[in-house]
Amino acid sequence: MLFDTLLRYDDDGDIVGGLAEDWDFDASGGTVELADGATCTDGTAIDAAVVAESLNRFASPDTQSGSKILVFGNGDVTASAKDSNTVEISLSEPFSELDAGLTMVASGIVCPAGLEDLDGLSSGSVPDAFSGPFTLASATSGVEYVMELRDDYDMWPDFVSRLDGRPPERMSFSVGSDVATNANEVLGGSLDVAGVSPTDTERFPNVALVYIGEQYIVFNQHDASPFQDEDLRRAVARTLSGEAYNEVTYAGRSEVEYTMGDSGMQCANTDEGLVEEYDREAVQAEGLLEGVEMVYSASNSFGPNGIGAEYVYQELSDAGAHVDYQIVDNSTWASLVLGPDAPSWDITLFGTVNQTNTLWTGVSRIMGAPIEDGGRSMSRADNPEGEQLADEIMRTTDQDEKCATYQELQQNFLERVDVVPLTASVEVFALADGIQYEPPNSRMDYTAVRVAD
Repeated sequence: MLFDTLLRYDDDGDIVGGLAEDWDFDASGGTVELADGATCTDGTAIDAAVVAESLNRFASPDTQSGSKILVFGNGDVTASAKDSNTVEISLSEPFSELDAGLTMVASGIVCPAGLEDLDGLSSGSVPDAFSGPFTLASATSGVEYVMELRDDYDMWPDFVSRLDGRPPERMSFSVGSDVATNANEVLGGSLDVAGVSPTDTERFPNVALVYIGEQYIVFNQHDASPFQDEDLRRAVARTLSGEAYNEVTYAGRSEVEYTMGDSGMQCANTDEGLVEEYDREAVQAEGLLEGVEMVYSASNSFGPNGIGAEYVYQELSDAGAHVDYQIVDNSTWASLVLGPDAPSWDITLFGTVNQTNTLWTGVSRIMGAPIEDGGRSMSRADNPEGEQLADEIMRTTDQDEKCATYQELQQNFLERVDVVPLTASVEVFALADGIQYEPPNSRMDYTAVRVAD
């Protein structure tokens, strides 16, 4: 909303131009041709020099952005202006997901005023830092953020023309209300758009279902973990049902998945035969998990009052496992499972925020260098065949070839049971009368909110 990206996803799931009019990438980078007419809030033209400086700051090790690897991959990045309208991006290591990466909000273009005052940029106090359709009118940290539509903004993607209504002139985002309160406030007229419980949707004639990411089980295969044993991973997979998890967590409104992505994601596996067949009775009868000691870490954010995490715990316990159950708030959970202390957990219910809408977001969590060695892998799996396939994907820009290799990779990690797919992570929004929210490809994008005239 505040910082435009070079590329966007449209409502069909295709990548389209944002600030970019044209682009040509291979695995080592490429060029971006900028669209004419884009300006910062102070009227500064968004030319190639502005874009290059912003991208270089984002990719710099000094910025320490956790999103850099999803936008540009593992290597070094250099962005330069070839002329006033052309940006050249060079990558030191192959990365074939650059187009998807440049749709990510974190890669949004920061205008020169923001780059000249990084402290002010962090606090939102530089009014001329913005390149997107809205400006930040006021901010009360942890309470409320108010954004106002720019009168001079004219860089809407083409698909926006198919949305009914007009963009709101002012949007106020409040923080901290629970879903029950949200529901009542939408019905009472004090909120226009709000996240509500999936079980509350019957109360509203107008709702939007937005995909945030994916939810699946990840095993920590560190030296002392019981889940170095593939048979134990397989037994856990047979104990859990995506359909049951969907009913418990989302009242059946989400999508059961068969990989680390939903069916609308490019290259995502939809073959049910690649995942373990659910058979909890057999696992219990054969005692496959009887007496197995494990540390299960989960966030209380999965479903109302953490009911999704509770479902997994109950199934493991019913199968005879001795489960040290760590259900904590989202921040504590992230520090546990995404921290460098490998033995702190054995199994987790993992949820992604998949802003790039790619399989790579999840794959990069189970492949490559572990977190304690500077990588993203939380599974610490020993999977040289998978590593080789992942490397081939990063070097392949032909979409058909990439999807074929991705299918081999998904077969690899699903047959090894490195993960157990469950459902998509979804957010259900209740909408007041006169409000429409049809985000592109059902992904979070508040610039798609419209007010009926």
